[in-house]
Amino acid sequence: MPVSESEAVSAIALLPNNSWLKTFVVHGSLQTTSPLVYHIGVGLAMLGVTCPLPYGTHYAGSLRANNFVLLVGRSGEDRKSTALNIGRDVLFEAAADLIGDFPGSAEGLIESLAAQESQFIPISEFGKFLSSAQRGYYEPIKTLLADAWDCLPQQRAKAARQGQRVVIRADNPRLSIGAACSIPYLEKHTLAEDWTGGFMGRWLVFFGKRERTMANPVPDMTYYQQLVDGLRQRATAQSAGWCTGLDPMAMLRWEDWYTEVCNRSLPDNIVGIRARAPTLARKIALVLGWDYGAARNNAPWQMGLDILEPAIAITELHIKSLVSLAEVIAEHPDARLRRSIIRAIDVRGGQASLGQILGRLKMKKRPVMEMMESLLEEGRVKRLRTSDGYVFELQGSVSATAS
Repeated sequence: MPVSESEAVSAIALLPNNSWLKTFVVHGSLQTTSPLVYHIGVGLAMLGVTCPLPYGTHYAGSLRANNFVLLVGRSGEDRKSTALNIGRDVLFEAAADLIGDFPGSAEGLIESLAAQESQFIPISEFGKFLSSAQRGYYEPIKTLLADAWDCLPQQRAKAARQGQRVVIRADNPRLSIGAACSIPYLEKHTLAEDWTGGFMGRWLVFFGKRERTMANPVPDMTYYQQLVDGLRQRATAQSAGWCTGLDPMAMLRWEDWYTEVCNRSLPDNIVGIRARAPTLARKIALVLGWDYGAARNNAPWQMGLDILEPAIAITELHIKSLVSLAEVIAEHPDARLRRSIIRAIDVRGGQASLGQILGRLKMKKRPVMEMMESLLEEGRVKRLRTSDGYVFELQGSVSATAS
């Protein structure tokens, strides 16, 4: 199940009333019926990109406040791009120079980061990027983005001019991304290996489903200027207090949660959450420290429960999102084809002819028949003779058959 509105509200309720993020979520809810969890994700990315370059903490190395946020939902139903644009509009008014464009090459991204090291890049059609990356065209950018998430220095050498080698370098890249993707693209273009420590394992994923309706969606700008002013003040700050770690109470809470997550039973194809979730939680906590914590006092500070508790709650929304999406994340290409065949039969009421299956999958006959033979041998499907020829019938539930 996707993250519910009540679950998102419970997480946001942990934030104080002077939180920029909390106000942004309220603002977003007044503009659109997008799931509230989307506004949480977009707001985190907006705040993160305004953090000064030196800001961070030590956690398995140097950790920064930039985040890659992925909004997942139904195409055309859940208003993913709308939620993304609400945040972009606020940032454009507050600090337009922080908004970057997605480049066509890895070299272009390095040049862009060299010119502007702190950037937020919105990607409303992330599925197209995944499709291109799977074909190999965007694979170098995927590799570069993984390094950019870690804020590692990047450089490239341009063609020599008059015997001089020209090097383009970004010493302190702080790249944040807000992206929107529909479920079929994730299913078709990612595998378990992408999520267990790979490229997709670095993303804060928020899977929502629209629950609210709005008969007259007229913009309500009550909080708009307040949000713009708050973001502008943060974007123009030159320094921030370094987070020296957790205070004693927060450390006890962290150790309990960390241990529980590391021992939590999770689907095998997303078990990498155990390693990634704690790092993502600390990144979120850094953002919240910049939102309403002591980071803006420009002095070293320790993180308390007022910062850590909502960071953990938001991370749990990410974990639930991935657990809910685990069903559509295949472990390997054969598993993906297997699920596609089962669903093609299921949408026909549990029975379908080979022609109907091929028509839905739009694939050649040979690979489908090879997989169908495996399903027949396993007893997952059964071949029945009818007056119109042979049909394939699912045995058991769809979820059990697809596993």
